[in-house]
Amino acid sequence: MRAFDQQMREMLQTPGVRSVGLVDWRGGRTLARVGADDRSDDAEAILRAVHGGPLWAVGDLEDMVVTGTDRCLLLAVLDDPDLCLQVWMARDEGNLGYALRRLRRLARTAAVPRPRQGGDLPPRRGGDPDRPPARAAVSVDRRVLERVLTALRTLSADRPDVGVA
Repeated sequence: MRAFDQQMREMLQTPGVRSVGLVDWRGGRTLARVGADDRSDDAEAILRAVHGGPLWAVGDLEDMVVTGTDRCLLLAVLDDPDLCLQVWMARDEGNLGYALRRLRRLARTAAVPRPRQGGDLPPRRGGDPDRPPARAAVSVDRRVLERVLTALRTLSADRPDVGVA
């Protein structure tokens, strides 16, 4: 997942790009995201609508661009047809052609982690089958993580070990 996060961060350096995400559009969840906090609802709805069409049936669908008044949504379907890359871009700040070319390269070369299937999940604590599944993890800013880890190390270093009798 680390290599893929790095690839998404590099895509985020493209002028005008506000967020990059990996979306499981059939499952309705965002598996990874960097940049602005954009939801994946638009990508899911668009891909569900296109799913029954002729381009999908033939297998010719590579990517899509949906433009709004102030931003563009770029979608690239990956080899796993349940997954797509979603890029939100400010329409007046970037070059759509350049961003689309970089998205296609990312979709072609990305080391995308395979999402776990229901049978591959580790057993839950307590074994409650009625409990809803956990939400997908979101990426964490490395600087924030380092500050938290540093703070935790100082907490444990200040206390002497107490032996158990």
